[in-house]
Amino acid sequence: MTQVLKRPAGERSVDDRGSGRDSVARGLTTAGERGGVRLAVGVRAGRTRITDLECRPPLQILRLHYLDPSAPDLATAILASPSGGILDGDAIHLEVSVGPGARLHVGTQSATRIYRTPGAGAQFNVDIKVADGGYLEVMPDPYIPYRASRFETKMRCEVAERGTLVVREVVGPGRAARGEILAFESFESRLELMRPDGEVFATDTVRLDPLDGLDSVGLIGRYRCVGSLFVVQPGFSPDVLLAGAATVAATAATVAAGAATVAAGAATISPADLNPDPAVADPAMADSDEAATWGASGLPAASGAWIRVLARDPGMAEAILYGAWAAARAVLVGAAPPPNHRF
Repeated sequence: MTQVLKRPAGERSVDDRGSGRDSVARGLTTAGERGGVRLAVGVRAGRTRITDLECRPPLQILRLHYLDPSAPDLATAILASPSGGILDGDAIHLEVSVGPGARLHVGTQSATRIYRTPGAGAQFNVDIKVADGGYLEVMPDPYIPYRASRFETKMRCEVAERGTLVVREVVGPGRAARGEILAFESFESRLELMRPDGEVFATDTVRLDPLDGLDSVGLIGRYRCVGSLFVVQPGFSPDVLLAGAATVAATAATVAAGAATVAAGAATISPADLNPDPAVADPAMADSDEAATWGASGLPAASGAWIRVLARDPGMAEAILYGAWAAARAVLVGAAPPPNHRF
């Protein structure tokens, strides 16, 4: 998702303004990047528009786009960078704030390549705020952790009671064409969902360490990719996500421009096969040749729902989550996702 250009050591990032923190205090080498984006949007003249924007290399957002004729007020922001990927010592920060009534989709220009990290590793931190009546989708492309890489990302999301947040994440196995299958050192993603008063109502951690024997039953088994989709809206049902995912498997069709075409018969799981608790492993699945398996459940206090998928490849994981997202969007926005205009 983020891509990095080197700049002089010691230059502070968006999240270091006036804090007095430096790279040594954060335990990172001075060779890495300290850039990021701070974006705030609100409603102006009937549309979602930028009210505050600060970009520091390597990330930038040039402008908002309005790609969905069925939701003309919903803006799209693409995180862009001309560089090649995340490097050792990088500490990138993204802040997104959505005001009352504003609706925003945040995507990326390509997958996030995580290069080998022989030193301190790399970090990507995200802070999100969604006000009452605000709507935010955070839909980055997959992470691709290269051999010998160590990466940590933390997303802290503050969502008002009447706000809506949709977040997707897909983690691939590495550069499969080069034989790098789960050859990274570690990948850790932490999600924290809270209310404006500081009450944390849900947390989730995905920690992948090949030394833990990821191919064993109870972890990812025979699968190679992990994907998740979270929907924060009071009363939202996980059945919506399951129905969307099952539709993708049943139709075996291309689910989005730029997403992988699901091969006919590849996803043989029926809704009856779905495990309602993603935390519970199905031993039969670990020995199967099925392309993906998934499960969904509600978030605490009826605050929303989430779905997790294990898949053979990132394209399949994206396809299943796209189906879940499309079903959720029909409920939340009243329209399907617009075509992917990057392809």
